[in-house]
Amino acid sequence: MSLGDPLFHQSLFGTKQPTLVEQIVEGLIRYIAAKGLRPGDRLPSERELLQMVQASRLPLRQAISVLKGLGVVEVKHGKGVFVREIDLSVVFGNLSPLLRIQSGIDLRHVLEARIHLEGSIAQIAAIHRTPENLKKLEALVDAMRRSLEDRSRNVRYDMDFHQELARSTGNPIFHIFIASIGDLICELHFMYQDTPETRPLVVAEHEAILEGVRQGQPDLARSAMLTHLENAIKKLEPLERKPSGEETS
Repeated sequence: MSLGDPLFHQSLFGTKQPTLVEQIVEGLIRYIAAKGLRPGDRLPSERELLQMVQASRLPLRQAISVLKGLGVVEVKHGKGVFVREIDLSVVFGNLSPLLRIQSGIDLRHVLEARIHLEGSIAQIAAIHRTPENLKKLEALVDAMRRSLEDRSRNVRYDMDFHQELARSTGNPIFHIFIASIGDLICELHFMYQDTPETRPLVVAEHEAILEGVRQGQPDLARSAMLTHLENAIKKLEPLERKPSGEETS
């Protein structure tokens, strides 16, 4: 692999001329994919990488730092550079504030997209979920039920439920979609007026979704999901009517 190889063509950084560091980042990502490297697999040594990219040590190390920041690799001192399992929620979570501003996304956009997307996810999950998926979904609903007094934990389990439901479809693209808006969904949760007394209603909505998935009833799962999200939109309406700058209680 060198900077003139096809691995460096079709820039990941758009139409602008990439810097040397960006070219190395692109090349290493494409190398990992082309070689089929899995999480835990080791990249070639620094000496080998320098020969491959035909660049000096500084830009190579800068490129590896970029990949480390993206969560693509981890550096184990004295051992080398290893491929990491990518956590999509972290990757998109770091970028979502910028994406929201640059794309003009507001929270109603997020909810409207979720209605169309997650209704189908629930429907497909009811058909394709595995026993392991079901076990995880049941554990997450139980965790929501046991964390009613702790809003942060309750929200975390809620979001994990939707992520696991997306995985339950057997289609990784659905998981990517949900992960890409996870940070925005979390922001929504903390805007709602919320008390330990109202949280059991949300848990009940998730139990209804789970029951449709458990029974293998796609229409039941979809209907329960749509009810859940429509109720979320109703919670958003009072916030949209508040004067700018007024805080929710």
